[in-house]
Amino acid sequence: MPQYLAEIKGNTFALSKEEARHLHVARFHTGDEIKIFDGFGSKYLAKLQTLTDKTAAGEIIAPIPYMPPKREIVLCFSAISRPATEDLLDKCTQIGVYAFQPVISRRSDAELLKKWDTKLERWHNILVSACKQCETPKIPLILNPVSFEEALQSIMPAIICYEGETTTSIQSALQTVEKAKTLGLFIGPEGGYTDEEIQLALKYKVKAVSLGGNILRAETAATVASWAALQ
Repeated sequence: MPQYLAEIKGNTFALSKEEARHLHVARFHTGDEIKIFDGFGSKYLAKLQTLTDKTAAGEIIAPIPYMPPKREIVLCFSAISRPATEDLLDKCTQIGVYAFQPVISRRSDAELLKKWDTKLERWHNILVSACKQCETPKIPLILNPVSFEEALQSIMPAIICYEGETTTSIQSALQTVEKAKTLGLFIGPEGGYTDEEIQLALKYKVKAVSLGGNILRAETAATVASWAALQ
């Protein structure tokens, strides 16, 4: 049973016109039970009391237990191509990333972050769709773009995935921050970080880690690293 994003007030809920249309197309009826979530970490079993192709509302039956991830991952990803970014957002939301921090680094794709308000709306819709798919009740945050150094300054502890690192695996680095409730995770752009950027990260005590011997696409690296950080 898929879940639907709802506005919840007390023991009642209402769905947006778009969500109501999805229910209508899926041939739900009044009296049917559905799963709903508020986007902030709570989800419920609920019953439909009214349903048209424009409106849907009802009452909450019971909360559905949810176990949140072991820590909050802030994924600091350098701007990459639009399709790759959308894949990254989708997959990493399903894994359980807490927040996405777009980063402007030396080799990042400058075009991606233009017309930010439009991008923000589209990205939010991708996150909502991913939450519905994997049934997590918490929609990740999308933070405003910052420079690479600003991101390094704002999130501690943090690790940075770097294809030039050969001695420290992400698994071993994660053991040193096992008790951290929030962790910054830096993923470079297509073409990778420059040597100067890695040196800057090390200056801020960000540990460089390897994801293995293969060179991964940025969106793949983000997915692999996010999964590892939440185990």
